[in-house]
Amino acid sequence: MEKNKNLKPRVILSKIAEMQTINEDGSVSFSGFEYHEIMAVLHNMVDFSKCAHDIEQHSVVHTAVSNVAKLGDLTESLVIEEVNKQIRTNLNKREEKYFLLTSISIKKPYPFSRLEIDGCTIRILTFHYPKKYINRQNALRHLEHDIEASPTSYAKVIVAVHSKSEKGAATKALNALDVARSVLCLFANSSMEIIGDPINPINNVRLGGAHTIHSKNGKAHEACCWFEPNFKKANTFKPNNINTFKSNTKWFLKQLNKSNYSNILKSSLLRFVRALDEKDKNIALLRLWGALEELACPDGANYDLVIRRVSFLFLERDYHKQVLEHLREYRNSNVHAGDESDKAKSHCFQLQFFYYELILFHIKNATYFTSLEEANNFLDLPSNIKALENKKKLIEKAIKFVTPPDEIS
Repeated sequence: MEKNKNLKPRVILSKIAEMQTINEDGSVSFSGFEYHEIMAVLHNMVDFSKCAHDIEQHSVVHTAVSNVAKLGDLTESLVIEEVNKQIRTNLNKREEKYFLLTSISIKKPYPFSRLEIDGCTIRILTFHYPKKYINRQNALRHLEHDIEASPTSYAKVIVAVHSKSEKGAATKALNALDVARSVLCLFANSSMEIIGDPINPINNVRLGGAHTIHSKNGKAHEACCWFEPNFKKANTFKPNNINTFKSNTKWFLKQLNKSNYSNILKSSLLRFVRALDEKDKNIALLRLWGALEELACPDGANYDLVIRRVSFLFLERDYHKQVLEHLREYRNSNVHAGDESDKAKSHCFQLQFFYYELILFHIKNATYFTSLEEANNFLDLPSNIKALENKKKLIEKAIKFVTPPDEIS
């Protein structure tokens, strides 16, 4: 259950036990304003396996705690046992087909009409949603946020997905759509902006204000509506050369699927695109650095390693090292959300450039490296030709040294 030795689930379970009440009908209830907060803490302590990513994990933990509470003491071992039981029950559920309805800020002609990513089928519609989704508006009324769910200028999108739950379907569909959107943004985003709205996100291809999940018959699940907390209506994007744009995005996605560590690349791409959806550029910078770090130093926050590996990609390494050092200093500074917004925006564009070059390095070498570790070992090589030649001599000598005499030609 524990993800690290400092997490103490028994302390949290003890606190939950103080809040429980066994009702006359045998059911259990929990009182106190802190309950949901405490349950969120407990959920983060549960180390769910990858096979359980498609189930409603919060529901699993809540049900497990409630079931154990009915029987007596909320002990760690009993809760773990019940969590595993609930996971097995949920995994035995049959997958259903769901449809996520949303929109993105692009104009015709679209870069694609249909796309397959991670088992999800993404379709950009020419016109409006089919009539069977008519009750989408009723579902959206339950949202307590006054936002434009699907701006009229945005392209309507439907993502078909198989999942064991509505929430699992939404997560899977939005992840697939955001992977596609990240690739569009890599080629669509401006490289710099001198004049513009300071709270306008950098991404040119953004999602509509809200998303709904529907069953095969078109019925909306009203309890499963999502809104974009950073929503700000975007100008719809249209590339200058649609054929080049299509060619670039198609090539990128094809290479992405060929990579032996495509799951890591996709995870980083999700961080990238969601970082630049942020209106606050200081937050965007922090999140974008995390996307860079996931590729350049996945084992921990080693800023020196990140800077050395990323600067290896350039001929003017010393210059780019200095720019990255500067970005690191700003990233580590304590800047108020509204302070130095213009400077933060400029830094985001700089960091976007470095991220673009790094992800492009991995995509171009998708079939060469067998793992991210191997790719980073390459980036750790000396940038000096003489040092590389000396290293080559040592490696050749080591190969001869370990080769049995009867195998030497």
